[in-house]
This record gives sequence, structure tokens and C-alpha cells, in this order.
Amino acid sequence: MIRFKIAVCGRKGGVGKTTTSTMLASYLASIGMPVLVIDLDPQSNAGFALGVDPLQPGTAELILRQFPTPIKACENLYVLPGGGALQDRKVEQADSSELAFAIENLKEFEAIIFDCPPGNDLLERQAIIAADIALVCTDAHPLGILGAERVIEEIRYRQDQKQDGPQYYALVITKVNKSRVLDKDLPKELAKNHPDVPQFSIGQNTDISWAAATATPFMQSTPNSKAVADIDALAKWIARDTVLKDTVLSELANG
Repeated sequence: MIRFKIAVCGRKGGVGKTTTSTMLASYLASIGMPVLVIDLDPQSNAGFALGVDPLQPGTAELILRQFPTPIKACENLYVLPGGGALQDRKVEQADSSELAFAIENLKEFEAIIFDCPPGNDLLERQAIIAADIALVCTDAHPLGILGAERVIEEIRYRQDQKQDGPQYYALVITKVNKSRVLDKDLPKELAKNHPDVPQFSIGQNTDISWAAATATPFMQSTPNSKAVADIDALAKWIARDTVLKDTVLSELANG
């Protein structure tokens, strides 16, 4: 039974979407939750980072209702890779709700995480429509902030129009280095424009980079990393304040 679906988005490249997606997926899998990462990036970075073959049939085939078999990355964690097939004209012309319909057949997973691509509104919209939670990623780069603002604007529009899309969303500030003035000031500046939007941060951490570089799920690579606290805070928000409420992550929410 699918309990929640998360779109990790941000519009601009390099703002930590794949890092957030793969860390959260690895964390949830480590506490016993069956998780599927759906990689919507033609570069298939989530597939690479989690150590699966990025050339196998994956998300493009899912959108086209060919129902590929998810690839196991580790216990409880599976991936549908992205890849060049996402740029196929048939995928680009697919109805924007195709992904939402297709995942209804993936009931063996409790969590589905969509890793959105940079600069592709069509593929990102497939994830946003399919999701009930959005994590909007940015770093301190001006274009990263602009990209996050555009995603939030779209989510709010969909909510106002009673269209399909996330019921809940949060900002995730990535690559945080508190010795940099911009990184220290960014949460306050974002809060001015979005005072009611929860904020989370993922610090700049060698362990995170090393896990991706070695194509190893984060909780297998460095389970005792200080970065675990960052993703734990995000998971607790999901458990306490979103669609889950006191269900599958009740113990985590109360921890």
C-alpha cells in the first residue's frame, strides 16, 4: 500500500534534489519501509548514486504504461532509473497525469520518491501531479532560489484551483555551510516570503558526497554520519505533519 508520494523538486540543477531524494529513500528503507525512487532525470543521477544500472528500463517505460520491474539497490530500496528515453517524443507528449495513474500498480511500496530533473517543466509536472508531498530544494545561489520560488508558485496555484498535486510542501536548503554569510542568511530571507512553509537544511558533508561517489545508499555507506540528523528531522516532519499523521511512522514521529 502506497502511504505517501514525495516529489523532490527545485527546477534548477545542482540544488541537491538527488542528494535529498536518495538520502531520504535510504533512511526510510533503513527503518523497514519499502521505498521506490522514481528517477525523472535523463542523466539518471539517482540511479547512479544508488548503484543500479541506469541503462535498464525505468521511468520512461513506466510513463508509457510498459510497467518495468524496479531494480533493487539494497534491502527495502528499489529504483526505476531515468535515462535518455525520458527525452523521447512519446514521453514528452504523454498526458501530465500519466505517472500518477501508472504508480497505482506499485502497491508493494509504502513510499515513492520522485527525483525531479533540472530545467524540464514537463517531467517535473508529472511528479508534482502524482505527489501528495513536495520537498522544494534550493541552495544559496540566486537561480536556485528563483527556481524554488517558481515551483512553490505552481504548487500554490494547483492548490488554489483544487487541482491534483501536493497537499503539503516544505523548503529544503542544501549544501549548507554556516561559515558562509549567504547560507546563514538564506533561511531568514526565505521565511520573509514564505512564513508558513516549513524549512529544513542539509549541511555540506563529505559523507554525503562519498556515498554518491561510491554508488552506495547513504545509510549503508555512513550510517553514523552527522548528516543523518538532517534527514531524520525531515522524516519526522513527514511523520508528524503530513499525510501520514500517526500511521506507519508513528514511532519515528514520537522519537
